[in-house]
Amino acid sequence: MVRLAQDTIAVAEPALEHSPALTSEDLVAIASTASMEHLGAIAGRVSVDEAVTSVLVDRGDAKVLSKVAENQGAEFADAAFLKLVEKARSNVSIQAALIKRPDLPEEAAQALLPLTEELKERITALGADNTLVQLLAERAATEVAARAQKLDEAREQSNALIRDVVSKKTKIDDAVTLFARADRTAELGMLLARVSGLPPGAVSQLLFSASDKPLIILCKANGVTSDAYKDILTMRARRLRIGGLELNAAIQRYAALSEEGARRSLETLKQAGSAFGLKTEVDTASEEKRSKKNIPFASSR
Repeated sequence: MVRLAQDTIAVAEPALEHSPALTSEDLVAIASTASMEHLGAIAGRVSVDEAVTSVLVDRGDAKVLSKVAENQGAEFADAAFLKLVEKARSNVSIQAALIKRPDLPEEAAQALLPLTEELKERITALGADNTLVQLLAERAATEVAARAQKLDEAREQSNALIRDVVSKKTKIDDAVTLFARADRTAELGMLLARVSGLPPGAVSQLLFSASDKPLIILCKANGVTSDAYKDILTMRARRLRIGGLELNAAIQRYAALSEEGARRSLETLKQAGSAFGLKTEVDTASEEKRSKKNIPFASSR
């Protein structure tokens, strides 16, 4: 049987796949020197012990590795699993075979990640007791927690920067440039609202309104330099698809307005309130009073 198993693949294949006479030692010896076709035949046996699979993993090509990984009767030492996972990094078919193995150790499963979205969906369908399902769930939870922590940290840093600008510890240009270049419109709107004494939501809308007049007034009145304002214009241009000529005109409009004139205009802007799309606290209180006065009472008969 050993001689048959070492013959050409047409002769050897039935013996390699089915002969119970071939021992583990015989198969290891054959697999150590035989062709890939011979290794593929060995990989398809009903049972393959750890010593044989180790040789298959060492010598096998992608086809052999996929076949032995798919074989639920094949036993793997932890070291062979790790080596197989390493070879599977650039081969989706081997990865697809590995994710179905219930005996995949945790270390090898961790080394197998990350996977394609398609393979992740296949893993999810395997059931909660699968090692990879549990690892994916743990990793997803960790990633969500990490993103949430980063968002909290970024939010706190932004709030601290805005507080420093309001208290004159930091130049407004530094904060404007940081927020505008990072396209952090919410933070930029909050900054301009805080230094101007206006509602944040309304100021955020002004950042991308068709008319830049109120935005020019807010920035100029609070000492934003032309260089920092250009960063805001660049941010507006990305969203509103503003061309070069329009940008130049906007820069000229900003340069033409004096800080003193801007401060006077800001006071007018506050008084105008909702006429500019801005609702101050005074506007809101007045509306509430008017709404209460206009509540109809039931007429008596």
